[in-house]
Amino acid sequence: MTVTTTAETSERARLRCAGEIDQSSAPRFAAALDATMPGRRRVEVDLSGVTFMDSSGVNALVQHHREGCELVVVDVPPNIRRVLEITGLDGIFCR
Repeated sequence: MTVTTTAETSERARLRCAGEIDQSSAPRFAAALDATMPGRRRVEVDLSGVTFMDSSGVNALVQHHREGCELVVVDVPPNIRRVLEITGLDGIFCR
């Protein structure tokens, strides 16, 4: 899994993810969120390049959502959107 910052201001940031977000890569995903969120009002996570996400990736999103920053996922592939729908989190993260 790779995570890159594609747009960043003092108020907003956008992270672009690619590959699989699973138990082995979720700590890197969480670390990227940790590094990006402080002081920002909104962070967009572009999942267009993500091919798989398990509960570890979903948990990282939920934990960081609780930090108070608006965390939104964008360009979500259908298989990842389905995971968010099944867990009832699509209404929180997908806009």
